[in-house]
Parts: sequence; C-alpha cells; structure tokens
Amino acid sequence: MSGPDTPASRRRAGRRRESRAERRAWARLRSHLRGRSMWGVPFRLFLTAIAVGLLVPWFDRALARVLRPYPDLDTGTIAGILGTISGAMMTLSGLVFTALTAAMSFSTTSLSVRIVPVFRQDAVIRWGLGLFVGTFIYSLIVAVGIATGVHDRKPWVATSVAVIATVGCGTMFIAVVVRVCQQLSPAILLRRLAADGYRGMGFDPAPFHTEAATVSGRHLPEGHVVRRTRALRHGDTLLAVHTRRLLDIEAGWGMRIELVPMAGTAVRYGGILFRTSAPTSSSQNARLLRALAFGDTYSPHSGPFGAIRSMADIALKALSPAVNDPTRAVQTLDRIEDILARLSPRIAAEQDALAGDPDATIVQAWSRGWEDHVAAGTDEIRQFGTSSVQVQRRLRALYTSLLAQCPSEQHPPLRERIDALDRGAGRWWTDPLDRRLSAADPQGLGTERGLPPERTS
Repeated sequence: MSGPDTPASRRRAGRRRESRAERRAWARLRSHLRGRSMWGVPFRLFLTAIAVGLLVPWFDRALARVLRPYPDLDTGTIAGILGTISGAMMTLSGLVFTALTAAMSFSTTSLSVRIVPVFRQDAVIRWGLGLFVGTFIYSLIVAVGIATGVHDRKPWVATSVAVIATVGCGTMFIAVVVRVCQQLSPAILLRRLAADGYRGMGFDPAPFHTEAATVSGRHLPEGHVVRRTRALRHGDTLLAVHTRRLLDIEAGWGMRIELVPMAGTAVRYGGILFRTSAPTSSSQNARLLRALAFGDTYSPHSGPFGAIRSMADIALKALSPAVNDPTRAVQTLDRIEDILARLSPRIAAEQDALAGDPDATIVQAWSRGWEDHVAAGTDEIRQFGTSSVQVQRRLRALYTSLLAQCPSEQHPPLRERIDALDRGAGRWWTDPLDRRLSAADPQGLGTERGLPPERTS
C-alpha cells in the first residue's frame, strides 16, 4: 500500500488537481456519451404546461385590474373550444407515435437496428411530442378551471396561450412528418449519421486520459475488488476514463487504485472495475464509478467510429439476399470515405502528439487507430460484397482516393486491401471483361474503358 507519507503519495499530492472547468467538461462528456433520453423533453414540457395552466388565472386577474372595462368573452364557448383542442392534441400525439413506431420498424427491417437512436434522439420529434402532450394537458386544465369557477375573470390570457400553442402544434406536426419521411431516405439518413459522428469529434476523451499508464499499468492481484453492481441504461462499454480524478482520489484516500478494464471494452454485470489496496465503502465505490463514462460504442453520437459502424451495418443489410440493393451500399461507402478523410489528419496529429509520451502505449490501446477505422468501415463490406462489381469498384476507388490524400504512415492498411481486391478479382470474376470492368470508379457504375486504377504512393 502506498500511504500518504510515501514519495509516490507526495508526488501525487503535488499534482495539479482537477479544475472546475475540467469537472464541467467531464460532465458534458459523460452526458453526451449516454445520449439524449426520448422522454426528457416531452416530460419537461408536460410539467411546464401544468405550471402554466395553473398560473394563467392569476395573469387574467392581473390583466382585469389593468383593463377597465374588461372585454367580454363567452366562457362556455371557450371551455368547449379548449376541450376540443385537448382531445385533438391527444389524438394527434397517438397518430404521431403510431407513425413513428411504424417508421422505426420499417427502418430497422430494411436499413439497420443502429438507426433507432437517430429517431429516439431527434430534436424535432422530441419537441413535437412534448408540444402535443403539453398543449393537451394545458387545454384540459384551463377548461376544467373555467367549468369549476377557478377562472373568475374572462380567460383572455389562458385563451391566447392556447391559440398560440395550437398554432405551434400545427407547425410542429408538419415538421415531425417531414422529419420522419426524411429519416426514411437512405441518403438523408446517412448524412445524419455522418453529422452525428462529426459532432462526436468535439467530445474527445483523450484529454482525460493523461497518466493513463499510472492507473492501468498497475497490478494489485491481492487488492480489494470493486465490481459493477448496477444496470447501465445507456450502454455497458467503457468509453472514457478520468485518470486525473482517479489519481486525486488515490492521493486523498491514501491507497493505490488499479483500473482493470481497458477503455473501449464492455464490462458485464458483476465484472471487476477496480482493485484497491484498501477496502472501500459503497459511497467511495460510487465516487470511483463517476470517474468512468459508459455508453454504446456503436451509437453514432459516440463518435466517428460508432457512425462508421452504423453505416457499415446499413451497407451489410443492403447487400443481404433479402434486400439486394448494392446502390445503397455504394451510398454508404460515399459517407464512410468522407469520415475517413476527415479522420486521417486528426489521427495523424494524435500519433505525433503521443510520440515519446510514457502513456502512449496505454492511450493507443484505449483509442481506435487508423487501421481500426478502415477495417470497421470497409472489411465486412469488402467480404460481403464479393458478388457485386459495383461495390468492388467503389471500394477500390475509396482506397485509391485515400492513398492520394493520407500521409504515408497510413498507407499500409489501404494497400493491403487493394492487394486483397486484386487477388479476389481473379477468383470472383472468371470472365476477362468482368475483371477489366472492376476498375476503380467513385460512382461504382464502371468506366467506359475499364482501366485499372493508378497506384498512388
């Protein structure tokens, strides 16, 4: 055990402690990796509508004191209109939910199960459902207030709010229908997945992985075990580790802490998270758990790798015998190539920054490298698309294009796969014409002369 008076403890105590800005950044990262909840916005709008419905009588009374004489209004008619609005909004919410469920079911069957989070986290859909339900409960509360005499003044404010909310619902209904239809278009959906992956680049966990070798390279085989003992609703893959927080905890508690799982791996229920040189309480275990960020590594919002995997799944579904749509697979490769082209300089810069860093080995093991992204985005498509010359042309064009753009240290994975296409062409295409027409083509449609691609060094 490394006590508080040892040299190692004194060095840790002299480290710069976690700042308030770092705590906020870590909270944002954990929130992003967990993803947005579909019921969060609708439920908040529902509660807001209840509060507004209970407060509008006070505003009507205040307005009545200002406006003298107060304009007349038929409360019975207004109560009937509000009741109609309330019923219509509930019916509309049911229709939208039914259409959304049907769209998700169709997309899961024909595209991929990976696109369900796209529907679940879409802002237009969440705000639309929330506005429909909020208008329903608001109109119901105001109508009941008029019927019971709570509104002892003419409900001008309450009626105006209901009219504005109804107009907003009409606008939102159109937006939700348009958005659901857009999500059923493969081209628009692929752009959305790519946009989620690009957005995930802004939540890079690498800044939190400093001194990773200190917490991950230790071995405490006889240490006290801290296990995962609760369900993780948003995914069980360890995506990020706040190593500075762990070292601060270690210095404060006067014990050594070993992180057992490697970032990027799933931790099963009951799996070991930490080993400590001294026993820990349940509150201490909860604090240790807050230094870890879990999520779904295959979700698009988790970053480019998740977006690439989601797109690859769509391509594999398109190439299945039941669907047989190689054109959609080519569309997918267009977006995968775009993500890889954006990632190339970023990964190269990260590798340069890690040169000579004592934590380089651990950090590289915790992150996805260039070959990992290339393999995740193209290998299964390359293997599954051997019967489609369209897919083979597009893949060859993807590798050739990236060869011309990427730095030389990223060329070996691309050249290996071009060589695999060359070897496979002789097995897959027995006719000389087919082999000649399997040349690189960014559109996948084939060139007029079918010339082989130029090798770019």
